[in-house]
Order: sequence, then C-alpha cells, then structure tokens
Amino acid sequence: MSKKKIIIASIAVWMMVIFVMSNQPGNVSFNISGSFIEMLKNVPIIGSLLNDILVSNSAQFIIRKGAHMFSYLTLAVLCFMVIYEVKKSSKKATYISFLIAFLYACSDEFHQLFIPGRGAQFKDVMIDCVGAFIGLMIVNAIVKFNENKKSKVSADDL
Repeated sequence: MSKKKIIIASIAVWMMVIFVMSNQPGNVSFNISGSFIEMLKNVPIIGSLLNDILVSNSAQFIIRKGAHMFSYLTLAVLCFMVIYEVKKSSKKATYISFLIAFLYACSDEFHQLFIPGRGAQFKDVMIDCVGAFIGLMIVNAIVKFNENKKSKVSADDL
C-alpha cells in the first residue's frame, strides 16, 4: 500500500474518531474528561500542576478544549501530508488542509445539535481552527527546514 493511501486511510479513521467522540451524550463526554483528569493527577509533575488548576475548576475546560485542538491539529497535519504529496506546494496544502479542518469542525458542531446534552458552539469551531493552524504552522516549519537543508546540500555540491 502506498504512503498516500495509508495517510488517506488515517484521515478517514481520524475523522471517525472525532465523529464517535462527538456522538457521545454530554454526561458521557464529561465523565471521560473527568477520568482523564484523574489519570493525569497520578503523573508526578503534571499532577501537582493539575491540583492547582482544579482549585479554580478550570481543569475540565482545559482538558476538553485541549482535546478539540489536538484533534484538529492532527486532522490538518494528516490532510497536509496527502495534499502536499499531490500538489508539491506547501501554500496550497496549507490552505486546503485548513479549509477541510474548518468545514469538518462546522459539520461536527452541527452534528452535536442532535446529541443529548451537547450543543453547537462557534467558539468550539474557532478552537478547532486554532489547533489546525498550530499543526499547519509546525508542519510548514518542518517543510521549510527540509527545503533549506536540501538547498544547502545542493549548494555545497557545487
């Protein structure tokens, strides 16, 4: 199986993961976040920081929004990898990947309108887009670094 097909399959699987997580009723989603927080409390350095955050009742919010950002960071990077492979342009791959992440975030929020205890919030779309943006900036920095490294090697060959 080619690299491109593997990444496309990864995108499909990742979109399904996002869909399944969004398909959970609000109380189930809340409990998953709570379980994750309890697990993190046992990690040495993170646990002590988390206890400080828990005093302000912000941990649940931070974990949930962090999960949003990570989900769409991952989606955007996977999309970038496929599109860059085809277009060979980081600019086009970035724009198209961001658009895909934005549209999927919008459809995800729409989907949540039909899930008990959930709702659509445009701020969640914006948080998703921040995650996608961060992922795309990281992958663009990597592409730029690799291009500079290749051009330096070529210049050294002269």
